[in-house]
Amino acid sequence: MGLFETRQHGRGTPPWEGVWEEIADYIMPRKNSFGSSSSWRRAGDELIFDSTPTHALDILASSLGGLLTNPALPWFNIRARNKETGDQREVRAYLQEVRDRIVRLFNDEDTGFQTYVHELYLDVTLFGTSVMYVEADADCVVRFSARPLGEIYVAENNRGMVDTVFRRYELTARQAFQEWGDDCSEKVRTLAEEKPEEKVEIVHAVFPRTDRDPFGFTSRDFPWACLYLETDSKHLLEESGYLEMPYMVPRWAKASGEIYGRGPGLTALSDVRVLNAMSRTALMAAEKMSDPPLMVPDDGFLGPIHSGPGGLSYYRAGSRDRIEALPVTVDLRATETMMEGRRQSIRRIFLTDQLQPESAPHMTATETLIRQSEKMRVLGPVLGRMQTEFLGPLIHRVFNIMVRAGELPPLPQGLRRSELEVDYLSPIARAQRQYEAQALALAVQYLSPFVGTSDPYQMMDNFETDRIARHAAELFGTPSDYMRPAQEVEVVRQQRQALAMAPTGMGARQPGQEVGQPDINKTGTE
Repeated sequence: MGLFETRQHGRGTPPWEGVWEEIADYIMPRKNSFGSSSSWRRAGDELIFDSTPTHALDILASSLGGLLTNPALPWFNIRARNKETGDQREVRAYLQEVRDRIVRLFNDEDTGFQTYVHELYLDVTLFGTSVMYVEADADCVVRFSARPLGEIYVAENNRGMVDTVFRRYELTARQAFQEWGDDCSEKVRTLAEEKPEEKVEIVHAVFPRTDRDPFGFTSRDFPWACLYLETDSKHLLEESGYLEMPYMVPRWAKASGEIYGRGPGLTALSDVRVLNAMSRTALMAAEKMSDPPLMVPDDGFLGPIHSGPGGLSYYRAGSRDRIEALPVTVDLRATETMMEGRRQSIRRIFLTDQLQPESAPHMTATETLIRQSEKMRVLGPVLGRMQTEFLGPLIHRVFNIMVRAGELPPLPQGLRRSELEVDYLSPIARAQRQYEAQALALAVQYLSPFVGTSDPYQMMDNFETDRIARHAAELFGTPSDYMRPAQEVEVVRQQRQALAMAPTGMGARQPGQEVGQPDINKTGTE
């Protein structure tokens, strides 16, 4: 249980659970899963007096979903590492079919990906660390689930990658018996009969297996060990393995020497505390101004004080004593100005000003695109970490599960699975690549006045135009089946050259006639 103690008591790291609990209470209480394992404390919104932090969190999480894993746009592509192999028509068709099938699986509502990936983005933005579990499923091939951070304890390898995950969670005794049957301990079997709704704490441990036979075929010889245990009795429920790490643990940013990440929620916590305190004070001041406290004489008063609308309060006739309101003077405008400054600071921390840029008047479409691209590049470091710790392992895991389930077509001849690579086509990745495309456009624009009139193509001989065309298609995410293989392009050019050199009337291509198409206007038969 060393992982549990390290995180809870802050051995070598800050006391994360207390910090996470405070962040959740002030920004999104439903994410508070850091109480005791037997009964999580579901905090209400009694600490929240301003919705700006929650709204900013929702915007950033939704923007990450739209930019990284948008279901309406192709956000990744699969290609062969060897360009000559990947240029073959059979390989292109295979890679396109594989990508289409994986995209359909991600968008299938039965797998739960689009539902749980939003929760993952909320967690990584709020706490700096999030967890997704990817498992094979007999009904929908792959099933996804985002796990609450309160359940998870992780450790890194020597390269700083998470390779050990302990998940501590609860099931009812009936559910545990349905899952493992007679493999449950005697205590759990008895509870399943007598008290089926009694809670049982389970630990799921996944870590690299070092004592395995690399050439073995059983699940205990897989690279990743899988253990399920009952924590009370330390009874082993199941021992098996995984061929890939089933847990993805992306982190927003990570300080040197720490394991868990730090996100915008932690950065904004101090501003959020102050904003809520100021909002609470401002509400109290406004309430006192609208319903001020009363000054009542200590004698001569007969009945209770009615301070509500239309209320009547009685005192002795002829008495000069009066019920008066206690003057309350608060500069609410100054308070609102201070609160607005805190709100703007929180919005900037959650990148709201970057993800929702204001369009200036009279901006061209090109200027708008450039500004948008520059602002999206702010998320470049986050994109790199998300690709390494989430998107890459995710697609690798899903691809291998689908291969083992027979859900993908067989590999074309000459192509090996190890030669496949993943390209990310998200708008953020495209924004990072657009500098390359802009470099070419700027170079051509700069050289255009120097192009000679006698031979306008002489200067262009310095450029590999075919490579430029194919690279531009890659930069802008053009589907691979839109491009002809290089060998076919050469054949088409040879045919065009042969037709151009043919005598007039013998092989000249008629207007509108494609290369290799018979001339139906020619007399006689072909």
